[in-house]
Amino acid sequence: MLRFEEYPLVLQIVLWAWLPVFIILLIWTSRWRKKVEGRLGDPTLLERLSNSISKPRRRVKETLKILGFLLLIIAAFGPKFSNNIMEVKREGVDIIIALDVSRSMLAQDITPSRLEKAKYELRKLLRQLRGDRVGLCVFAGRAYLQTPLTLDYAAFNMFLDLSDENTIGVQGTALEDAITTGIRAFNPDDKKHRVMMLISDGEDHQGNLDKALDLARKENVTIYTAGIGTLHGTPIPVRDKDGSITGYKKTPDGEVVTTKLATGTLEEIAKSTGGRFIHLNASGNGLEKLYEEILGMDKKEFATHEFTNFKEQYHWFAWFGLACFILEFLISDLQKRARSWGGELVREE
Repeated sequence: MLRFEEYPLVLQIVLWAWLPVFIILLIWTSRWRKKVEGRLGDPTLLERLSNSISKPRRRVKETLKILGFLLLIIAAFGPKFSNNIMEVKREGVDIIIALDVSRSMLAQDITPSRLEKAKYELRKLLRQLRGDRVGLCVFAGRAYLQTPLTLDYAAFNMFLDLSDENTIGVQGTALEDAITTGIRAFNPDDKKHRVMMLISDGEDHQGNLDKALDLARKENVTIYTAGIGTLHGTPIPVRDKDGSITGYKKTPDGEVVTTKLATGTLEEIAKSTGGRFIHLNASGNGLEKLYEEILGMDKKEFATHEFTNFKEQYHWFAWFGLACFILEFLISDLQKRARSWGGELVREE
């Protein structure tokens, strides 16, 4: 099987254009030679003097030049040969990311905000994934599966960018709904190698959390939690359509509402499912530590791919092209000389 490097169309045109240019130059040189010879003297005399030139040899030399140039152009395209079919197995862990997008995540105790910090850490995590399938579940007062489990990390990033405080119309922190929605995203026929990573400030949670945790243990889902925010109260900004802060959230009595990280609930979720809790803060703590633990889990096979292991073979074309030019240089276009031997003219070999 033969394959060439995929160069841009413009570069391919430029490379192939050199071959007709080279042939045109050879034709022009031949005609120019004849034109100059016609100016030197009597054509009959020149024809007799040029008998020492072998036209077949000259044609061979010109053919070698064209062939050598053609081989060098092919070498420039990087030809690759292979008959070796390799099989690659893709293994990893299923990971559902449950991301809190409630309005309390707009708090700026973590710069630029809790939500933007969480997205930043998730993008960093995505660059470290090693064949793991990942899905995105966003939640506030209720949960919604934004992206099912996928190996398409670019699509995950796109939906992550689209997730904000307006994605879920109902406000609150429905941790129970987030956990149950995330569990439903896993393949029901495969209860191994399941991980959920829940990122939230953990405040004002609603629902029966014990019921959700019982389901997680039953479905063999390990939940790792990442708390984001500071332990002291901070106001929740209110923004207009342009994203500018117009004020801060207030109670009906006019008091400014403050929010702080509630670590207790998140620690309980992680501990009860065999996971781990970390604190995402401005000091640089990220999701890498959680992923290091996930890497230690048994992996399952997602897909098997066959591909051809192509190897560079351009050097063969380059060497043969160079050999053509060397051979053209060594071949003389002169006729073999004649000498007298026993009264007869004999060609020297």
